[in-house]
Amino acid sequence: MSKIEELSPSDTDDYLYSSNRGDVFLAFVDAPVKETDEILIEDSFIGGEPKWLHPDSEPPVDLLKCGACKKADNMKLLLQAFSPLDDEQMRAIQQRVGTDNMSYINPQDDRVLYVFLCTKCQRKGNSVRCIRGVKRNKNADGLSKKLASTSLEKDFQINPFDLSNNPEFESNSFSSNPFGIKDANPFGADGINSDIAQKDEEKKNEETASISAKAARKLHELQKDKTYDGNKCFKSYLLYVEEETFKNKKPAHLQLPKNLKIDKEALDLTGDEDLEKDPIKLDPRTEKLSKFLDDDVFQKFQEVVGYNPSQVLRYDVGGKPLLYAETKVDISSTVPRPSYNPSSQRIFEMQLMPKMIFDLEEIVSVDNGMEWGTILIFTDVENYIPEFDEHDIGYVEECVKVQWESRT
Repeated sequence: MSKIEELSPSDTDDYLYSSNRGDVFLAFVDAPVKETDEILIEDSFIGGEPKWLHPDSEPPVDLLKCGACKKADNMKLLLQAFSPLDDEQMRAIQQRVGTDNMSYINPQDDRVLYVFLCTKCQRKGNSVRCIRGVKRNKNADGLSKKLASTSLEKDFQINPFDLSNNPEFESNSFSSNPFGIKDANPFGADGINSDIAQKDEEKKNEETASISAKAARKLHELQKDKTYDGNKCFKSYLLYVEEETFKNKKPAHLQLPKNLKIDKEALDLTGDEDLEKDPIKLDPRTEKLSKFLDDDVFQKFQEVVGYNPSQVLRYDVGGKPLLYAETKVDISSTVPRPSYNPSSQRIFEMQLMPKMIFDLEEIVSVDNGMEWGTILIFTDVENYIPEFDEHDIGYVEECVKVQWESRT
């Protein structure tokens, strides 16, 4: 019932959602990009214009064209994700898949994934393309310190409005003892209560940080949204990332009986001459509902996403994708080895979720809107770049598989 690009029939049972809890990180829309915002390489966002790793280092022109119509006119950025790799995690993944080349995996490097879609060639092969960009950083210590607060193996974006991690709130610079020096006499009247005073001070600092974060967010929300040419790009939103949890109450509409099957005769509606002539024929108004309810894979998709319905991106490097609908395919067998590194192989890294469509399309169009159910991204497990330019930057194309929304 759902079409995957360039896939041939085979068994798909092994590709039901199977990643362990805690392995997946989810991205959510944080706020629209404002006119005053300075977009950095470390930012992850949907829509808008790409932020290349260097102003003078852009991908080859051919990578920016639609693979179907061979034009760049209608290619729009869906996602830019800052996604550095953790060496220990990638070493474990390589051992699992039988590869041993860590030469191009460095947590200090800037690594970005760009996903583009041609709005005029939906459902055509290569109408969605992914570019992986890597910038080798010579100042490894500086970047390592800058990224120290991130979980490099999966967490590829920091909430830019979470000021609680800002160093300036780690101590109260307006206190009478800004450097935190304790009383020289630990037995003095002040010294006896030093621990209590320190805890009170820490509590005040936390409250100050919380208030400051709320004030910063409110101030940011008052700024004017950045405007974009709708013919060239979608409106842009910053993202924040959280580890996937299943704490939220399961939505009532997902609490269906197990192995529910639909009686087609019960779904037949009267009043249609064609149906009266052929009582076996299912009313097209209910046929789609019947197919979805009979699709165990789609039900699983709905169940998992139902716990975090606002997710626009799932990041699970080395894991398995959460399929949108049932397909008679073996996804792993259809993902090609990277042509620029044929001795290696690709692994699943992330997928774009349908909630993203509602965020990007300000005006929902049934006829001209985006139609994908999920977009799967597979990348080289060795993170190989065949050539770096004078700015130590290189770009390659990675593998994209799309499950399109069913039209029937």
